[in-house]
Amino acid sequence: MSAAEVLIARHGEAHCNRDGIIGGHKGCRGLTDRGRRQVERLARRLSQQHPERPIHAVYTTPLRRAQESAAIVGAFLGIDPEVVPDLTEQEYGTGDGRTWAEVVAEYGGIPALDADRPLAPGGETWREYIHRSGLALGRLVARHEGERVLVVGHGETVDSAFHYFFALPSTSRATVAVAAHHSSLTTWEQQPVSWTRPNAGWRWTLMSQNDTRHLVVDLDEPSPIYAGT
Repeated sequence: MSAAEVLIARHGEAHCNRDGIIGGHKGCRGLTDRGRRQVERLARRLSQQHPERPIHAVYTTPLRRAQESAAIVGAFLGIDPEVVPDLTEQEYGTGDGRTWAEVVAEYGGIPALDADRPLAPGGETWREYIHRSGLALGRLVARHEGERVLVVGHGETVDSAFHYFFALPSTSRATVAVAAHHSSLTTWEQQPVSWTRPNAGWRWTLMSQNDTRHLVVDLDEPSPIYAGT
């Protein structure tokens, strides 16, 4: 069996990122023009690799900024993206559509220190998000043994993959963070547990993280990173 590879791309800059808005189903208004340019550069890079290292499937979260990003990449690759609802970022309940500054001030604490408290009423805890999204990633991995797949998601999607592949506890969010700029690429690849005993099985290896080489000549300044985007 061939080694599998999972690519995770963060969406391009969105209006909610630029404006500091919690961008759930209500607050997300899609990509900015700058965000579209970022994703087009990523799409060109992936399409240049595609003939020799084909991507077999493209998945996206249901939020507008991710779907718009996935549609751009899919058009370059000739693949129709599939929406996976359980990959969507953490649900923020009544915080959706409000500013991060306002909601975090009302929270009255540091969200990263409490994996079991939602940011706003009706929201999802970090532990619940990690469990739900980790199961979704596991289903995709099982579906695509030996294949190369792309997941277009959020900063939290990158976080979730680290928790899934490294089997990290949900509380590790308080002690470690993972950078994920807009349109960045994170690559996980199966490699042998033992190179001298290739029949011993596979383990997942982080090959690249927050890779934005396709943006080297772009876009005035680094994209901002907001929690929950």
